[in-house]
Amino acid sequence: MDYNFKKIESKWQKKWEQKKVFEPEIDKKKKKFFVTFPYPYINLSPHIGHFYTIMRVEAFARYKRLKGFNVLFPQGWHATGSPIVAAAQRVKENEPKQIELLKKEGFSDKEIKKFSEPKHWIDVFGKIWLEDYKSMGIGVDWRRNFITTLLNTPYDKFIQWQFRKLKEKGYIEKGEHPVVWDTKTNMPVGDHDRIEGEGEVPQEFLLVKHKLGDRKFIISATLRQDTILGITNLYVNPNIEYLEIKINNEKWILGEEAVKRLQEQDRELKIIGKIKGTDLIGKKTEEVDGHKVLILPATFLDSKFGTGLVHSVPSDSADDLIALWDLQKDKVTIKKYNLNVEEIKRIKPLPVLDTPSYGSIPAEVMLKKYNVKSQSERTKLEKIKKELYKLSFHTATFNKKYKDFFSKNLYGKKVSEGKDLIKKSLLERGWIDVYYQLTGKVISRSLTECIVKIVSDQWFIKYGDKKWKKQVHNVLKETKLYPENTREQFEYVIDWLNDWACTREYGLGTKLPFDEKWVIESLSDSTIYMAYYTFAHLIKKLKIKDVNDELFDYILLNKGKGKKEWKKLKEEFEYWYPLDFRNSGKDLVQNHLTFFLFNHVAIFHRKYWPKSIGVNGWVKVDNQKMSKSLGNVIPLREMYKKFGADVSRLTILNGGEKSEDPNWDSNFADSLSSKFENMGKIILDNYGKGRNDIKNVDKWMQSFMNKLILDATNFMEETLFRSAIQKIFFDFGNLIKRYLSKTENNPNKSIFEQAIKSYLIMLSPFCPHICEEMWKKIGKKEFISLEGWPKYDKNKINEDLERQDELIEKISEDINHVVKLINEKEIKKAIVYILPNEKKIYVENIDLIKRKTNLNIEIYAVNDKNKYDPQNKSKKVKPGRPGIYLE
Repeated sequence: MDYNFKKIESKWQKKWEQKKVFEPEIDKKKKKFFVTFPYPYINLSPHIGHFYTIMRVEAFARYKRLKGFNVLFPQGWHATGSPIVAAAQRVKENEPKQIELLKKEGFSDKEIKKFSEPKHWIDVFGKIWLEDYKSMGIGVDWRRNFITTLLNTPYDKFIQWQFRKLKEKGYIEKGEHPVVWDTKTNMPVGDHDRIEGEGEVPQEFLLVKHKLGDRKFIISATLRQDTILGITNLYVNPNIEYLEIKINNEKWILGEEAVKRLQEQDRELKIIGKIKGTDLIGKKTEEVDGHKVLILPATFLDSKFGTGLVHSVPSDSADDLIALWDLQKDKVTIKKYNLNVEEIKRIKPLPVLDTPSYGSIPAEVMLKKYNVKSQSERTKLEKIKKELYKLSFHTATFNKKYKDFFSKNLYGKKVSEGKDLIKKSLLERGWIDVYYQLTGKVISRSLTECIVKIVSDQWFIKYGDKKWKKQVHNVLKETKLYPENTREQFEYVIDWLNDWACTREYGLGTKLPFDEKWVIESLSDSTIYMAYYTFAHLIKKLKIKDVNDELFDYILLNKGKGKKEWKKLKEEFEYWYPLDFRNSGKDLVQNHLTFFLFNHVAIFHRKYWPKSIGVNGWVKVDNQKMSKSLGNVIPLREMYKKFGADVSRLTILNGGEKSEDPNWDSNFADSLSSKFENMGKIILDNYGKGRNDIKNVDKWMQSFMNKLILDATNFMEETLFRSAIQKIFFDFGNLIKRYLSKTENNPNKSIFEQAIKSYLIMLSPFCPHICEEMWKKIGKKEFISLEGWPKYDKNKINEDLERQDELIEKISEDINHVVKLINEKEIKKAIVYILPNEKKIYVENIDLIKRKTNLNIEIYAVNDKNKYDPQNKSKKVKPGRPGIYLE
């Protein structure tokens, strides 16, 4: 057989396309299965990270097709937003990094100049993505391929319809909200508009006022207003110079960075002075409930985070408690700042919450649990912080301090129930204020570090709506997640998500239908497009004047009578929807995947809500994090050129599963071609040969084969593809070899043929081209891609036969091990002593033991009267542990 893998791959890709293998039609006699991979942003070529995510969808789609489902796997391209426009502008400006990126893509200087036009990016890279995915054998229905932006008028009208529906239902409003802001372009910056900081958002902090004098306050920032009655002291950094500002007829003391952020958020203030941290140490402030606390030194405070000083709640913060303990033991620091040792030692945690299993001072319990001895153990302390916050929010209740202090009795109530009330009460009393800080650094595509800005003339999707959140929580309960352990992250994001700026004044995309100066941003126009796939190939044939809200109401909401030519589009939608499997990278849980749930709940009838979501990790290359700076981002085209499709497909899915970060192993990839060739030779040399009678060894084969089919099927159902590959490619492949070895290349013909067919069919989701080729070589006429997944027969799984096999393997290994230990070349024979009830097993397999050891074998039961046992080895025999004598 010719093992030119590229030639084989090209051949079968053409055959699939000619016979329209992946172009399903409505078949109401079959169950449907609709899968999607997020349409990628086509501003550069696809790389190994994209490949891993789409391969999870591809393998699952092929598996479900083999299981008898009518499978739809479409694919489109995303081009809306600012990245392509910004990149085109950088080409126009001859920006070196952008030019270098295009040169790495293989474009000449002459070709690069054409990229100063955004449309050229879409034309060129849309074609590249299509070609690269096809080269890897991705089984997509390319009839339904489409591009976003005004280049696709029907899709543009579809998005306008979606936003009118959201507005009708009250989910879009114009208002004042904090956004991530690019000061160069004067635009909000979405995740797709960033080169660094994807997923970072404005986070609301409460500014707590600690009274230092008449209308003069030290300001700290917190996310935990629920513990405000537990403040025991403040910390300032003696090495920082703080600013004193006048704001709202009050004087505030806080860090310079915090003042800058307040100014960026359009707060009216005036800087009136500076004060050293050292000058604040030892002073006392009055807290919201009237008790006074001491200001203490802490050099660990970062002026860039929060306000540059903090209040301490050691009952519920492990960081605060360990810092207090460390300071109480630090006589040098206490003396340096002329503090009273005894006064500091008297500072104790003030209990404010009761946390089940952790008591009223959970921070202390946590520090003991994780054996934390100092503030330097940051990994442990960060873990405690997350764990304690979750425990507090979901399980802790307020103690007696909260009975009468706020507008409502909170004693015994859960923190989750009282947090908003406390915020409202403190705001009304003037003890707190609000400001925002980014959760991390954000660099826009204009290469500008972004800030938080409060905008008023902006449109928002109201993801903060509590009623809507509740509905999404309910749909999440009914949604299967792969893996299940991502559910907690989804729950967190649903709770945390707030109103989202959904429009921009700059970039490609759909104009907001009710305010056309705005363009809908790229994470907001990509939440229900999966429904568009169902009729994407048909809507192209309609006259543009017929593509309107009436059409989409008819297709998607079953409203109105509709025109005759619309009926087929409606049938497609109603057959294929809902989406059965949506898979994406774990970074999109915090935006796209959760937006996807929100918008389906808002727009569609319950029966069209998503059925399942898969989440995967980020690819590593040879155990290194993939990054441009390391130069290990492998383009798909380069991967195909070096390894071909089947090797690449099997290698990437063998690298990981669940939400762990998968690893591309180049050594594994290098080894696969020879493994394919070796297995192909074994199959072609032995398929169709053998005997008709059934022996114990054949029953053994049936047992192991059915068990492997059962295990592989279970793994495939859970998208555990690495585990499935282990069972199919490795374990099943080795089983076939062992069966031939056990039968001396004379297997039962029917059982061997069943094994080969099962092996090839189960391997085909990963290596479809070589499997199609082998399928044809063994005489099959139909596509293996359209075959049926092998069924397992539990009745043929025989644990006794499997146990016998283990015994024979073990004795053979033990004999070889002993021979190696004594290093005696003259050994000719092994004598084996076993228990009487095990003798039959060993005698029936004596020829196999001989072949595995290259020795003559004699077998005796321990009670055989004529046994030869010069060293009394038989006296030490135990069940499953024979004695061995060599000579």
